[in-house]
Amino acid sequence: MSAEYQSRTTFYLNNAVDLFKAALLQSSLRRCWAALTHTCRCLTNLDAVLENCPVAASHYAGLRSIPIKKIRGTEDKAQEFDADFKPLHECSRDRWVGIALQKLSGCSLPPVDLIQVGEVYFVRDGHHHISVSHALGQDYIEAEITILQLRQKLI
Repeated sequence: MSAEYQSRTTFYLNNAVDLFKAALLQSSLRRCWAALTHTCRCLTNLDAVLENCPVAASHYAGLRSIPIKKIRGTEDKAQEFDADFKPLHECSRDRWVGIALQKLSGCSLPPVDLIQVGEVYFVRDGHHHISVSHALGQDYIEAEITILQLRQKLI
């Protein structure tokens, strides 16, 4: 390994760790503000949505570029990220930093897996990837989309 490669890797690693710390701090501050203002900063849980609105049909819609701001919920990780996909716990650090390191060093990542219900997207797989992409200022993310059609409209 060359000294230049090691230096570049250390630089990317330090940036990834700093990004994680900033995202974790932002989520902590937002949780405090949410507690003071009695608002919710949570990701919407897909199971809670489907509890009152049964699925009529579903189909695969292919690969698309999706605005990150339209991703508002999750299939199963509502306790790990806030509504803006900031990590909520230190335990996410290793996975989050690993993905940030890949993105900062120019590696491409596979598309995330999303479920579309109406105009809203829920994450099936790729929570950390979305979180890192959002922290890096990306507005769009490549995603494999499955569309769920409900028997009734969401309110």
